[in-house]
Amino acid sequence: MGSRAPSAPAPGRILGLYRSFGVFLKPYRGRLALAWLALGASVGMTVLKPWPLKLVLDSVLLETKRIADVIPFLEFVDSWEKQSILTALCAALVAIVLLESVFGYLQKVVFATAGQSATTDVLEHVYMHLQTLPRTFEGGARTGDVILRLTSDIKTMRDLLVNHVQKLGTYAITFAGLIVVMALMDWRLTLVGLTVIPPIYYASYRFARQIRRTASRKRRREGRVASIVQETLGLLPVVQAFAQEELERERLREQARRSLDAGIESARLGGAFTRSIKVLNTVGSALVIWVGATRVLNGSLTPGDLVVFASYMAELYVPIQNVSELAVQFMESLVSGERVQELVQTTPRIKDAPDAIRPPRLNGEIRFENVVFGYTEGRPVLDGVTFTIEPGQMVAIVGASGSGKSTIANLVLRFHDPWEGRVMVDGLDVRRLRVRALRRQVSVVLQEAILFRRTIKENIGYGKPSAAMSEIVEAAKSARAHDFVTRLPEGYDMLLDEQGGNLSGGQRQRIALARAFLRNAPILVLDEPTTGLDPTTEMELRETLEELAGGRTTLLITHSLAMVERADAVLVLEAGRIVQRGRHAELLRVDGAYRELVEARRREAARSEDRVGRTI
Repeated sequence: MGSRAPSAPAPGRILGLYRSFGVFLKPYRGRLALAWLALGASVGMTVLKPWPLKLVLDSVLLETKRIADVIPFLEFVDSWEKQSILTALCAALVAIVLLESVFGYLQKVVFATAGQSATTDVLEHVYMHLQTLPRTFEGGARTGDVILRLTSDIKTMRDLLVNHVQKLGTYAITFAGLIVVMALMDWRLTLVGLTVIPPIYYASYRFARQIRRTASRKRRREGRVASIVQETLGLLPVVQAFAQEELERERLREQARRSLDAGIESARLGGAFTRSIKVLNTVGSALVIWVGATRVLNGSLTPGDLVVFASYMAELYVPIQNVSELAVQFMESLVSGERVQELVQTTPRIKDAPDAIRPPRLNGEIRFENVVFGYTEGRPVLDGVTFTIEPGQMVAIVGASGSGKSTIANLVLRFHDPWEGRVMVDGLDVRRLRVRALRRQVSVVLQEAILFRRTIKENIGYGKPSAAMSEIVEAAKSARAHDFVTRLPEGYDMLLDEQGGNLSGGQRQRIALARAFLRNAPILVLDEPTTGLDPTTEMELRETLEELAGGRTTLLITHSLAMVERADAVLVLEAGRIVQRGRHAELLRVDGAYRELVEARRREAARSEDRVGRTI
């Protein structure tokens, strides 16, 4: 999944982003309307701000015009003493600035509140969508890059949805209001001030294309840096065990340098852009002052008019200057918005059919009918697999690594759908069932216990969030975890480290087993649940696993001969096909793949025991 963007920010792509995410602003329309009203009032105060100074110059100091000539409804003020008029005008200036500040504060706070709320809604939406995607979804997205999109990119996108729109609205309204008032005062002088607009537009167009490309490259490289950090931290024991800290530092340094180069290029372009606009703005101001001062000298313009006009020109160029700076930020926000949109537009491979049903509690019959499936087009992992597991049966699936054992479990859980054939439960094609409803009726115990950085109580109750504490304790007792949990300082309220790092392997697996007991699903998938454990722990867990499997349809993927011996049937996979099936004792009596696997396993076990004996 990339974030490549076209060379120029096409209006269609910009509008597409607002169509995708603008819906999240709808619940806050009332607040946004209030914010826009406050914004308009603030701009109105900005337009009024130079007028008290004009009146001071023309009506009080130079006496070239009466106040009534400028503001007819204030004719009564001309009869006041000059000191009183001066005091009133200064008070009016303070009042205007005060109102401008109040309205400006109000619009900023309301816009910020709406933007934060909408961004939180976007985050929740994208997070929920992300959980519907396959474990490895289209484009090979790195985990660190996805995290960056969920955090930094969504935060930056908030500027695109609200902050930039608010700023752009402020600049546009201010610009339009000033142009109208200036044109009414002196349209010729206004045209002089606007002569720099075409060069500014041309500079904006030229720089915008380069800035957007650079911003896109910068975000991609930041995502790679985040991915390296995430991967290294997740595999820290391996890095330390192989003493490869220097290698990982070099990997990070290389990507960080590339990210730095992109950041410097982005800053260089942004700086050149804003400086160019500032120079053009200064040229425009100089032209206005020169022409305006000439007209004051020949008597066609009053000093007060020139002061107001110069003040307006300064205010007029502020939006132009800010728009140029906003363009740089807008390009970065646009890239972030496209990266988030790319996540949302990634279509889940597995979706509920329009007529999908929610099944009642299943009996647990599982049937594969000529199933063909693979992870890469043209390379099937399973090829014509057919078998049936009756309700309550335990069926072991054995075979060499890569033969397709775990793929069968993935299809039962509907992480994938078969290319050909059908996967059935209780006579129903799993594609006719709601995905989440199906998975709620399956318990899974994996080779490596997946535990969250939460309390033991929360980890056990994960499969059944509504479970009472008594149910959690009963499940822990069934998994033979209760005794060691109660010996811990905080018991069931003990907070686990990431991946349960503060528990032993056997303890972690018992917590996972307790979770499966609590779920009490009719179908149980055991995927190498005892691999990597010492013989004593494996033997203890084996008894618990047999108890857990009792009365449930159990799909057992294992290399443990002791577990296979107790299975009702054994399916032997070889290169994606079932080459043998039967009970353990039956398969041992005939030459074939199963006996070869068993003998190889026994030779391996004997060598391990011999090595241990020599060590002792």
